[in-house]
Amino acid sequence: MNDGTTTAPAAVAHGRGGLPGATAAEWTKLWTVRSTWVCLAATAVLLIAYTVIVGVSARSSPQGAAGGAPPTAPLENIGTGVMFMGQFAVLALATMTIATEYATGSIRSTLQWVPVRHRMLLAKGLVLFPVLYAAGLVLTPVALGSAIASLGDIADPVSLGATVRQALAVGGYLGAVGVIIIGIGAAVRSVAGTLTVGFLVLLVLPMTLQSISVEFIAKAADYLPGPAGMALMGVSENDTYSAPVAVALLAFWALAANAAGYWVLRTRDA
Repeated sequence: MNDGTTTAPAAVAHGRGGLPGATAAEWTKLWTVRSTWVCLAATAVLLIAYTVIVGVSARSSPQGAAGGAPPTAPLENIGTGVMFMGQFAVLALATMTIATEYATGSIRSTLQWVPVRHRMLLAKGLVLFPVLYAAGLVLTPVALGSAIASLGDIADPVSLGATVRQALAVGGYLGAVGVIIIGIGAAVRSVAGTLTVGFLVLLVLPMTLQSISVEFIAKAADYLPGPAGMALMGVSENDTYSAPVAVALLAFWALAANAAGYWVLRTRDA
C-alpha cells in the first residue's frame, strides 16, 4: 500500500480531520494500488472456477464420490467455494491493507497522520468491510450463473429470496474476514505472518480441531470464524446454531482481533 504521506495531508487540507479524514485517506490508499483490483479479480476467478469444477464433476459422476447425492445445489456450491478458495484472495487483500505498511515502513507515516491508534484500525475496517461486502453481493449472482450453467439439468431450483440471502451472507462473511485480518495484521506486523495466521485461523485450525475425537474440542471448533461463516452461508455440516448467532460470532472475532492489534499498537507502537 502507499504510505499515506499525500492522502492524509490532502484530507486535512480539505478540512477532513479525525475519523472522516482517516477513512478518506484509507479509501484513497486502497484504490490507488493494483493489488486491490488483482485480489478482487482473483476472488471472482477462484469462486467461479470452484463452482464450475464442482458442477462438471457432479454431472460426470451423478452418484457422488462415496455413493451419496452429488452436490447439485448451486447456492451451497457458492458457499463452499467461498470457504475453500475465494476467501483466500480476500485474505491477501486484507493482509496488504495493513501488513504491507509494516513491511515498507509506511506505517510510520500512517500513524503520524492518524496518531490515535484505534482510529487508524477503525478507518481501515470502515473502508475494507463495505468494499468486501459489496464484492460478495456482486459475486454471488455471477457465481450462481456459472454454477447453474456447469450443473445443467441436474441443478436444484433456486429462488430469488434464497439468492438474496446467500448474497448477503457471502458479503457479510467476506467483510468479516477482512476486518479480522486487519486486527491480526496489526498484531503480527508482517505479511508472511499475517497470511499464515489468517490461513490457520480460518481453515486449518477448525478442520484440525473438528477431527479430534474429544467431543468438547470438536464442538469448540464450531465457534471459530471459519465454521461461523459456513453456518452463515448454510454450508455447515452441523446445524449447531442459526445465522444470527453466526453473525454475532463473526462480530466477536472481528472485535477480538482488532483489540489484540490495538493492544500491540499501544504497547509496541510502530
